[in-house]
Amino acid sequence: MGSEPHAPRSTPRAFFLVGPTASGKSGVAQYIAEQSGQMIVSADSMNLYRGMDIGTAKPTASEREKADYAGFDLADPTEKFSVAAWLEAVKPAFQSGREIIVAGGTGLYVKCLTEGFDDVPPENTELREELESLEFSELESRAKSEAADLYEQLTVDDQNNPRRLIRILERTAGILPATGQAGSLRYGGSWNSKPKPRLTGLYVEREILVQRIEKRVEQMYASDLLDEAKGLIGLDLSPTALQAIGYAEAFAVLKNEITMAEAKERTVIRTRQLAKRQMTWFRNQLNIEWIDTAQFNTIEKLADAVQSKWKQTGPTKVQI
Repeated sequence: MGSEPHAPRSTPRAFFLVGPTASGKSGVAQYIAEQSGQMIVSADSMNLYRGMDIGTAKPTASEREKADYAGFDLADPTEKFSVAAWLEAVKPAFQSGREIIVAGGTGLYVKCLTEGFDDVPPENTELREELESLEFSELESRAKSEAADLYEQLTVDDQNNPRRLIRILERTAGILPATGQAGSLRYGGSWNSKPKPRLTGLYVEREILVQRIEKRVEQMYASDLLDEAKGLIGLDLSPTALQAIGYAEAFAVLKNEITMAEAKERTVIRTRQLAKRQMTWFRNQLNIEWIDTAQFNTIEKLADAVQSKWKQTGPTKVQI
């Protein structure tokens, strides 16, 4: 695919590869980029923090030597970083004339790239970060007390969906526009009704995904996650960085609040919950053609399948 002509600079385009955490998208993107010379733009909201490498599964130094990346190490973990700031940071990559692979699991980043940012409703970052840091039981309790009317309108499935509970709390706080019924709460206005381009995603059976998550957590601790966390624990971290999956648990170990075994278990549980939320977002917000990774026993064959999908759909226009 590296031999195809570059898209005009005035209408940047990219090939997208999405999926939940631990689905293998980063490895596939790395393999394709090494073969084709394409640049990888990371659409991962945690990869943007400098000094948070092990717990966010960033590419290794060796991998970065073999492929060009954008979207990493954009801010200190003490800084708050918005979607708009991320879009501005990766804009030069799309204006470079290079062929781009966008790989990541942060659905909002992908949606803003493919459908535009201007219509995103105003966001109260502090409230969002506060709500996202809550355990489900706490989030459910707040939704029942602070947004009781909207909570009662939700389906049972939506009442068990933390993203829906966050939406009704934000709507009650005046952050989201009062459009539609509570059960259909998503980002409102014209944004949600825009045409959705066909993107490519990696699907992994739940049991296999859980195994991969457990293996990743073990690797994080074997790669000295606790040492990395020691360098962060004394900083005035942003709420997002402070609650980052893996790091919050590592901080608790360093403070002797929990054991390493408990930290690993909690990290696995939170990562599984994240993967479930990511899949819910992808299915509701994006138009994705899924590739079942179980059908391919090597990364080479999976990469071939991804590139075949890309050839069918062509690169996606980027709204940046």
